[in-house]
Amino acid sequence: MQDAATSRSTTQVVDATDWLKTVAIISTAVGHIGYFFVDDDYWWSVFGRLAAPILFFFLGYGKTRAIPLYWIWLGVILTLLESWNAGWSWVAPNILLSFALIRIARPYVQILLQRHGWAAFAILAGTLVAVLPAAAKIVDYGAEGWLWALFGLCQRQYLEGKSALEVGASSQSAREITQTTGPMRLLACLIAAVVYVWQEQKEFSFPQIHFVVFVVITGAASINLCLFRRGPSSIQPPEASAGVLRFIGRHTLEIYAIQLAASELITKLAPDLAA
Repeated sequence: MQDAATSRSTTQVVDATDWLKTVAIISTAVGHIGYFFVDDDYWWSVFGRLAAPILFFFLGYGKTRAIPLYWIWLGVILTLLESWNAGWSWVAPNILLSFALIRIARPYVQILLQRHGWAAFAILAGTLVAVLPAAAKIVDYGAEGWLWALFGLCQRQYLEGKSALEVGASSQSAREITQTTGPMRLLACLIAAVVYVWQEQKEFSFPQIHFVVFVVITGAASINLCLFRRGPSSIQPPEASAGVLRFIGRHTLEIYAIQLAASELITKLAPDLAA
């Protein structure tokens, strides 16, 4: 009975993932409100930029290979809604479709990194930077998002090697993995952050003060992701708040889709409310 109680208690704790995904959802809401309903939306856009790095990072970090069917049909619906609001012009397919592509590609990228290390990393990162102009028209957030996902994958590989050493594994393989992926994940983070700031500034043309704040919060988010390790959070809020955080952590993409669909529909059906 004690083991059962402990198990139930463990499942009810707030994970570090829940906090970050909650930040991502709040950031998404801020970005959508600014984009759709505020004329001078620079500050809204600045704080709305926090969501994509976190969400793409977790796509790379995760282990699940299955692609939920709702990612596909929601992604298609959201793409059509955006195109509808843009007079049926071409728009980059929704971010959910990018997530599906990343989940398909991730196992193969992982194999490449495991077999070829730095050579594979250099080719992957170099290719993603090279295709930035073309990718922006093909997938939401272009190659920027894929660079954050690459960082997430490198972070997970580093932590797996580190965990193996912490539990007493002394194999040469575990040490080599940690020694390689440690600096690799830091470089992946740096490249993702620099490219993200560069591309988002290119798109939004933030004034100086907004740009400085954008750089600061992107840097803070990058450091936080470098320190990320999945597991119970050191900060455990009251149960009422914890339940909300756990719900957001488990239904992040559904909440994102509802937010975006509602914004698109309000803009189309009640244009007086739109910016």
